[in-house]
Amino acid sequence: MLSISLELAAGSVWLYAGILLASVGLAIWSYRHTVPRTTRVRRNTLITLRSLGLAALLLAIFQPVLSSSTTETVTPSIAVVMDNSQSMTLPEKGFVPAPGVETRAASMLTSIHQVIPANVLTNASKASLYTVGNQTIPFPNQTPLDSIRADASATDLSSVFRVIRQTREHANTEAIVLYTDGAFTAGEDPIYPAQDLGVPVYVVGMGDSTEPRDVALTELFTNEVATVGAAQPVDVTVHYGGIKPGEHVTVQLLEEDKPIGDTTLELAQPTGDAAISFQYKPLSEGIKKLTARVSALPGEATDKNNLRITYVKVLKNKFHVVMFAGAPSPDVEFVRQFFAENPSLQLSSYIQKEGPVYYEGNPTRDSLGTVDLVVLVGFPVSSTSEQSIALLRELLTRENRPVLFIPSRTLDLGKLAELGDALPVRADPRSASGVELKANLTLTPAASGDPLFRVPPEERNKISWEGLAPLFKTESNFTALPESKTLATVTFQGVPLGEPLIVTRTIGTARQVALTGYGLWQWKLTSFGREEAYGGKSDTATGPVSALDVFLANSVRWLTTQQQNKRVTIQPDQKFYQAGERIVFQGQVYDESMNPIEQADVSVHLAPTAGTGTSMDLPLESIGNGRYSAAIPQGLPKGDYTFTGTAVNKGQKVGADNGRFNVGDYNVELAEPRMRSDILRALAQRTGGKFYTPETAGSLLQDIYNSVRFQPKEITNRHDFELWNSWPLLALAILFFGTEWFIRKRLGML
Repeated sequence: MLSISLELAAGSVWLYAGILLASVGLAIWSYRHTVPRTTRVRRNTLITLRSLGLAALLLAIFQPVLSSSTTETVTPSIAVVMDNSQSMTLPEKGFVPAPGVETRAASMLTSIHQVIPANVLTNASKASLYTVGNQTIPFPNQTPLDSIRADASATDLSSVFRVIRQTREHANTEAIVLYTDGAFTAGEDPIYPAQDLGVPVYVVGMGDSTEPRDVALTELFTNEVATVGAAQPVDVTVHYGGIKPGEHVTVQLLEEDKPIGDTTLELAQPTGDAAISFQYKPLSEGIKKLTARVSALPGEATDKNNLRITYVKVLKNKFHVVMFAGAPSPDVEFVRQFFAENPSLQLSSYIQKEGPVYYEGNPTRDSLGTVDLVVLVGFPVSSTSEQSIALLRELLTRENRPVLFIPSRTLDLGKLAELGDALPVRADPRSASGVELKANLTLTPAASGDPLFRVPPEERNKISWEGLAPLFKTESNFTALPESKTLATVTFQGVPLGEPLIVTRTIGTARQVALTGYGLWQWKLTSFGREEAYGGKSDTATGPVSALDVFLANSVRWLTTQQQNKRVTIQPDQKFYQAGERIVFQGQVYDESMNPIEQADVSVHLAPTAGTGTSMDLPLESIGNGRYSAAIPQGLPKGDYTFTGTAVNKGQKVGADNGRFNVGDYNVELAEPRMRSDILRALAQRTGGKFYTPETAGSLLQDIYNSVRFQPKEITNRHDFELWNSWPLLALAILFFGTEWFIRKRLGML
């Protein structure tokens, strides 16, 4: 049944009609007398043209939408879903493949042909076919079922119910027939999305549900990020079945090929689970491969589940901080003391003597080595050499190292200007002044919740930032750059000056913090003797807390933490592949404002970690909106691989990403050889369906047809057409007004 309706999105029909009538009346009134006079027919023609033109314009203003809906009665249909994963290559009975033993995939096809007639399978209105593996995809009704290869590397049963939910918008799918062994290895637990869909699931369980004689590693868990020299637990779970009293196995943990530890596990029960914990202390940074192995039992069902792999990103335990100072000062000493007392920071300081030389010797790029943070205290000064300025420019502008800047009375603003935009503030050298004033700190609204002013909960009653001792500041004029965030401004003798005092900036991957006042040592010595700094009360039970240490710790943590929003992300679609399996790399590239970059040059360099085999470079193609993709259809040989992806835009490197993946060492599909009848029975029970085996599935189709749910239903499809947003409406308005104007000109009307 077809129904058509017209609606106005920007007003009521009555309002439109009232304005239209008023417009027609105005047209009639304006043509009551014409100069020169004309005939009634011509006058009525002009009135009609103007009225029609006004009606078209009013339609565009009131935004008419023409809606059509069709309602049809649709007969119920069945969704037949077939497991296409590698676990379907296991035997239907038992667990050890042997000549003449039917596989689960073969048993599935035999059962389908016996249970569902060919006239149903080949009729799209009666049955829709799907295969499920890494995802659920439609299977054409006319395609022979024996073309199913059971080669998917994972099973995402939850995807079945997401796909069918979408198809039910235009189809009456009232029953799902699911052939699977229930061993889902990807996605979420399928029971909850199936229950939420509300369509009965008739499950045919494939495989042997008895507990096999087998020992398997079912879990390898540890933190994805570790620190050099810091131990962290690695938890391993072992499942075993079919065990004889007195048997034992050995569980081993390795980093790359180096043993970390092993333990002997006695199997005291016929079936059970055992948890083992190792301590892992990485000795070097990088992406490390952890492998857990359990020794095989004699005659076990499969040894393909005796191994688990994970990757851990190990970060260095010390950040190298390089401090440049124009001269010895209390600020230099207190800042240096903070870094010296922090075990995660390694400080290299360079303090100028008289002239351009340093107490520690002149720094060079080679002598600095890896630099994670640059600290400038009263630097540069008038005697700072051009070589030192060039070194700073290399660190701050070319290498984008984070920087913490603290001025001093002897700071040379002209030398500072040579650093360009390496700092979040800029000073006019002409405003240089040695006159000092005391600047109190006033927080801006932007400081609320900012990590630089975060205080541990137990110390919040001790630190009032605006109650700290004032800093010294010269009369030099500092301004914040447009991309910067001003967290604190200067207040002088109770008068807010609005000048920036503490400023931060994130530019690309670099972070910057700058103060325009100095004398931070006062925050260490005097701030906590003052009642204001204790929030109005004295508290010495837990000892003094240094506001300087809190501020420096917050600043260093923020400066050295990588941004969560990476500008370049390049990763494979999986961590584990089978030899010859298709490998897909996907990337995303963004500019400094996190806007997608469309035409970057993105590539991935692949190399085997063992040093044997051939490296390769893989270019990624743009697929729109800053996304890039490339595939290796033929896959790669068995082994462990590293990859480094880079993105270049207009000759400039945008960023990089790296990681590792494995081919062939571990097959998640063979980790659980038995049929998970517990999951499949729950799936059927909670959705109102039924559980079968191939031997009991003869009544499956009749059970579906007898279900009260399997009934025809009405489906309404609605289509909206925005008349106001179409060119014919505008063309009509132009035609009517143009014709009116043409006639008026021909008649010589005023």
